[in-house]
Amino acid sequence: MTFFSVLLPLLAGCAETEVKMHTYPADMVYIEDSEVENAMLRLSKYIWSMNDIFDSQEHIAGYNREMILELLGNMEKEALTLGAGSRQTNHLLIDENIEEFRADVRNARKAVEAEPPNYYLAGRLSGSCLACHVKR
Repeated sequence: MTFFSVLLPLLAGCAETEVKMHTYPADMVYIEDSEVENAMLRLSKYIWSMNDIFDSQEHIAGYNREMILELLGNMEKEALTLGAGSRQTNHLLIDENIEEFRADVRNARKAVEAEPPNYYLAGRLSGSCLACHVKR
């Protein structure tokens, strides 16, 4: 290992950080594209898993209520990694829509927790995803 093989990656990282510091306002939260992509992939996985449960009809008898609640809980946690609350990020489309999506997931979870459980809002979450992704 040479001096330059160690130094070059460090300099590249510094240069990237320097560019971000001058490109974005100081109060903006920078979220790496890879972080967004990974979070979206996990959310997609949760949606597909939940839709598979609904397609199987097993949820009607309540067999998978706990699994649906677990998926909704995972989605709530994942949605918290996207956006920055009241602060702006470098992903404006996410900033515009993440609070509504979080509310949709939270309301779906509350509806499934209710007695008797109501799965309607959980079933509509795919539409919440499409609301943003159809624009792309």
